Amino acid sequence: MKLFTPCVDPNSSRPLGLPVMVQEGFSWRVLFFGWLGLLTYGTWISAMMAAAVSILLHLLVSARWEMALIISLHAALATFTSDIRLWEMRLNGRQIGAPITAPSKDIALLRWADRQPSPVSPPEFPCASS
Repeated sequence: MKLFTPCVDPNSSRPLGLPVMVQEGFSWRVLFFGWLGLLTYGTWISAMMAAAVSILLHLLVSARWEMALIISLHAALATFTSDIRLWEMRLNGRQIGAPITAPSKDIALLRWADRQPSPVSPPEFPCASS
């Protein structure tokens, strides 16, 4: 089972306002690609900050320590990718919901939808006696 956190856009133009489901856990993509991996998740601010740190490490640190520091930066980013994504979702105005336990993202979305009130109300028929 995995843990997913729904991020709902309150100003969504979609009828159901489906959330972005952020999976908790380690990101292999960010471990291998670093700030480029963060870009693929849409976390632009964090990716640019990590890129700036990577460039500063390259310029300011001796070659002996550079690779170790870059690898540790990638490991830290990969460990906290879900928290970074949730932070950027909050910055973008999304509301963070309660975490949902599910085996996949689709099942988590269904469980989230089960908790929501129905967006469509039943039709009101005219009274027969009036």
